[in-house]
Amino acid sequence: MGDGNCRLHGGNTPAGQLAGVRERVVDGYRRFGAPRPIAPLAALQEEISRTAGMISMLEGEVNRTVDPDGRPILVDTGGLHPTPSPLVILHREERKHFIAAARAAADAGVEAERQNLIKAYRDHVLDIVDLVVRALGHDPDDPRVAAVVGGCFQQVAAAAERPMVGGEL
Repeated sequence: MGDGNCRLHGGNTPAGQLAGVRERVVDGYRRFGAPRPIAPLAALQEEISRTAGMISMLEGEVNRTVDPDGRPILVDTGGLHPTPSPLVILHREERKHFIAAARAAADAGVEAERQNLIKAYRDHVLDIVDLVVRALGHDPDDPRVAAVVGGCFQQVAAAAERPMVGGEL
């Protein structure tokens, strides 16, 4: 099936079908972004974060959707058979997805890999500090140098409202 306004074919021609495919691809890019390379463990971590955000948003929406008495509307009574609210159903499905993604991440060792990245980042930063101290002609083992560098790290940590690579220092 294609897209188009032709009253005879309704887009069901080679040109109409091509236009339909092109429109769906452009729409996909507009809504979901271009494909990008990503490591499997990073993809799992992103999915967990995205799902946690979706769950928080849905919980907020459920809490904002209230009846005249101020109670959350958890059941849709608009039809012949009362059913859970669509927001509650979506929340339940997202939580199931969250658990599955978290389980997959645990099985794949995402947290261990994250800790390894944090440790590697720390080691890299300390190596850079060591090189800078030596390049300035100081001994990295000098207690005064250690005090100054330690104080600088404390100042950075105290003002750390911005996220750091790996999540922490």
